[in-house]
Amino acid sequence: MLKQSTVQLMALGLVGSFAATAAAQDSGALIDALVRKGVLKDQEAEQIRSQLSRDYAANTPAGKLNISSSVKELKLSGDVRLRYQYDDAHDAGTLFNGTGSTNNGANQRSRYRLRLRVNADYKLADDFFAGFGLQTTQNNDSGNQTMGGGTAGDYNQNYGIFISKAFLGWTPISGVTLIGGKQANPFYTTDMLWDADISPTGFTQRFDLHKIFGFSGLELSLVGGEFVLSDNTESGAPNATLGHKTVTDAFAYQVQLIAASEIVEGVKLTVAPGIYTTNTAALAATTSDGGGEFNSSKWSTKLDQLQGLKLALLPGDVSFKVAGKPVKFLWDLAWNADGKARAALYDKDMSGKTATVAAASTVTVVHSERDDWAYLAGFQFGENKKKGDLSFMANYRVVGLASVDPNINDSDWALSYTNMQGPKVGFLYSLGDATTVGATYYSAQSLRKDLGAGHVSAGPGSQRDNVQVLQVDMSVKF
Repeated sequence: MLKQSTVQLMALGLVGSFAATAAAQDSGALIDALVRKGVLKDQEAEQIRSQLSRDYAANTPAGKLNISSSVKELKLSGDVRLRYQYDDAHDAGTLFNGTGSTNNGANQRSRYRLRLRVNADYKLADDFFAGFGLQTTQNNDSGNQTMGGGTAGDYNQNYGIFISKAFLGWTPISGVTLIGGKQANPFYTTDMLWDADISPTGFTQRFDLHKIFGFSGLELSLVGGEFVLSDNTESGAPNATLGHKTVTDAFAYQVQLIAASEIVEGVKLTVAPGIYTTNTAALAATTSDGGGEFNSSKWSTKLDQLQGLKLALLPGDVSFKVAGKPVKFLWDLAWNADGKARAALYDKDMSGKTATVAAASTVTVVHSERDDWAYLAGFQFGENKKKGDLSFMANYRVVGLASVDPNINDSDWALSYTNMQGPKVGFLYSLGDATTVGATYYSAQSLRKDLGAGHVSAGPGSQRDNVQVLQVDMSVKF
């Protein structure tokens, strides 16, 4: 029979061999098993772990990075993108600009832009996780830094880096995920409602019911979010305009049920009904819109931005493969139950002013049912995972005057304006496994021509007759 010391030496050799091929930190399970079987004592196991850790740190590049013992896994990622963008926003006839003067014609821009994003995601002990992201520019709906877009005369200036994500999460049981902080959008959505670049700030809860209750054949998840839009002083004086006894913080809320199932072999259906609303509190006077395409200074008060938003949502898609390539037909639908009140903000903002169109007639916003609706239909073909991959996408959308929140919708299509309709088309080609080039074209025309150009202040709506945007991109992921 082998002596105990000989067995221990054999165990050390076995563990060492395993560590050499699979990495030292992965040998813990094997060491624990040898302790349970009595081959190793606790003290001997700790000595082996220490020796393996020293060997790993000395002989592997990854071992040079000293990570806290509470971190079970660290993922670093990011991308750099170069973009050329041209946009042309034509006014509808004579534009009232709030000072009594007029502005005819087009507003054209041609810009060269860059974006840097760096992300770190941590898996921590005890089922916690955390992460952060950094990016160029403070804009909430775009990480693009316009080249030469700094202070006039400050050529070749340096650019700032801002926190785009910072969150902490916990998975107390399988299927339940709780997150707080500035985080990736947790909802199933299209950019008709949420700009893909926006990371909302607040709290989210996700319940994967199929995991919690252990049923199969249907993926069913309930997702809720409470997002802080503006931190106000609760001790403020009563405000009759707001309808509150005191000024409260401004919040947005969304809840969504996501259901996905294979309806026939190889064909998956996803539907995600939900509700989006706000508490209509005023935004703080110092609050910025984040620098997106829509300029919040067009509103008469910060309060107007959040009034009249009670949206019922129904996005979804059908996905399958053709010749081994993924194909997805997708749609989105939004109806604002409080659209009439929101449309009235346009008249409210023009109080005491004269808004005229080319025919020199006074404009009054008369609510129409189509103001309350927004819908999108489109497709995606292909994906970009390796060199030579090619993908296409196209969709068409109609966005009513009072249908969605212009502070969070796509800042590229129609430059975030509502009361618009038109397509978005694009392609992406992989020059390498991590390098892509592509182009996207957006075209939008005004939906209700009867509104003319007068109502420019209560939100991004009727003053644009058409908006054209072209973007050409080159990106590298790391």
